[in-house]
Amino acid sequence: EFYHSLSKKHIIRTLMEEHQVILNFCKILDKLVKDIQKKSSISDSQEIIKDLQLVSGHLLRTERHHIREEYTFVRRLVNMAEFDPSQEIRRQHDNLGVLKRKLERTLYGIYTTSFDEFQKELQAVSRKLIKDLKKHIVIEENILYPQAVKLIPDKSRWKKMRVESKNIGYCCFTPGKQ
Repeated sequence: EFYHSLSKKHIIRTLMEEHQVILNFCKILDKLVKDIQKKSSISDSQEIIKDLQLVSGHLLRTERHHIREEYTFVRRLVNMAEFDPSQEIRRQHDNLGVLKRKLERTLYGIYTTSFDEFQKELQAVSRKLIKDLKKHIVIEENILYPQAVKLIPDKSRWKKMRVESKNIGYCCFTPGKQ
């Protein structure tokens, strides 16, 4: 309902659309990790590893999503002193960044560790990343975004933020922005 109350060009609607793509990456990551757990060696996992690296790369590129949130409306909420989610949101963004880079390092470190160790590490980091991403998205979509729209009612300010978002740049997977 909240999503549909936003204009098609509203930056929060775009962020919510990106969330759907990110959640889909989480589903794919989860499936690939389950698939690789059934394998017994690197040599019979090459296709899965390639797909894991692709998904991991997309997840790393979500940084622009976080930057757009923090730079556009989160800082305005802080300046208004009405609602200050900045420290918690930034902490979550930082934590997610660490997990995404850890996933990437795990994937590219496959040849420097045993396959069993690789599988264990991959499963652990991907589970934590997926869990934390889902939790973060729920917080943003149910608390942060509705509060931002409520506390910043001026449409001209949102238009200005849309220009700022465009200048920062979108993710390579942002619907309608490729």
